[in-house]
Amino acid sequence: MQRLPKMKISAILLAGGQSKRMGKDKAFLRLGKKAFIRIIAEKLSTYCNQIVVSGNKEGELYLSHLKEIDAEISFIKDKNPYAGPLNGIISCREYIKHELVFIATCDTPFLNQELIPFFYRKINSYDAVIPVVSGKLQFLNTLYTQKSIEIGESIYEKNVRSLYKWVENLNIKKIEEREIKKIDKDALTYWSINTPEDYERIKYLWRKKGG
Repeated sequence: MQRLPKMKISAILLAGGQSKRMGKDKAFLRLGKKAFIRIIAEKLSTYCNQIVVSGNKEGELYLSHLKEIDAEISFIKDKNPYAGPLNGIISCREYIKHELVFIATCDTPFLNQELIPFFYRKINSYDAVIPVVSGKLQFLNTLYTQKSIEIGESIYEKNVRSLYKWVENLNIKKIEEREIKKIDKDALTYWSINTPEDYERIKYLWRKKGG
């Protein structure tokens, strides 16, 4: 697959969740020597020259894991802490430099970065590209436009917090699971690590893959 110029795409990396089921901040869980946030940011930097991290703790706690990554990296504190992913997304809106924005989440360390150019080629005149995996719309780890985030901000101001309600207001291109699996064989990009049991499974899989 032809590599795209970095200047085409920004990224938002959502790292502000409460991690209630995990019992500890998922952004700083490790596979080997690297925290999830580092693993994902390195992957994003393959195609995105700007990464904006959205979180609720002190910025240096996140940025200390992201040194020497080949991208412009900044941290933005969420406007309303722990108010959900749409809050994190719109908190970053005014800092995004490019028209296309890949929105990633810090609890999916098996993100396949080759989906970024794939979505880039699919978005055309749509507001967003939304994969359907296991019969569910996947609102994160996919590509949006600046316009779609502006729409998210306008509905958030009307006290709408749901990603589903946000995407209902967008002109979207759905991507079927079979297309995703041509690039990401097991669709692990959309496996969120939410519990200690998930974490143990992903550590086992990471070792099995030679991590």
